[in-house]
Amino acid sequence: MKLGLRHIILAICSLLLAGCSLCQIPGNIQRSMEKRAQRYPWVREPVDEEHKARLCVALGLETSHPLCQTGSRVSAGDVVTAVAERFPVNKTRYKEVAQALDGFPVCVEESRLPRGEVTGRSYVYLLTQFEGFCVYFDVDLETNIVDRIGNTKAPGIFDGPIPEKCGPALRGGSTR
Repeated sequence: MKLGLRHIILAICSLLLAGCSLCQIPGNIQRSMEKRAQRYPWVREPVDEEHKARLCVALGLETSHPLCQTGSRVSAGDVVTAVAERFPVNKTRYKEVAQALDGFPVCVEESRLPRGEVTGRSYVYLLTQFEGFCVYFDVDLETNIVDRIGNTKAPGIFDGPIPEKCGPALRGGSTR
C-alpha cells in the first residue's frame, strides 16, 4: 500500500486537529465545574455559622457535635445526616419534626390524583442559607409518621437540571 503525499498531509492535519480538541478538554471541564459550583453552591460551600447554630439548637445537639463546633466545615450532606439521626424514619411523627424545626421556612408539597385526592405529602424545609437545597420529609398520610427523608442534590450525569430555588424559596415559604 502506497501512501501519497496528499494522504500524509491529511493524516498530519487530522492529528493536529485532534490534538487541538484534546487540549481544550481540561478547560471545558474546569468551566463546567465552575458553572456547576455557581448553580449548586451547597455541593462545595459550607453551611454558614448562623444556620449551624440554629440547627444545633433545633436538633438538640451537644456543643461537641461536629455540626455545632464553631469554625468547623459543615456540608449540606452533614446537615441531612444530623437530621436523619434526630428524626429516625418510620419512628418519628411529623408533629415532632414541626415542633423542632419551628422557625425554619417550610412548605407543603402534595401529590394528587386528577380528581383531587391527595396521595402523598412532603414537608419541604430550607435549613441552610442555600435557597436551592431543601430537606424533604415524606409523611405517611394515615399515620402521619415520617417514612422518608430526602434532599436536593446536584444533578448527576443522567439527571436533568435542578432549580436554583426549591420549596419555601420558590414560594416565599412560611415559617411556622
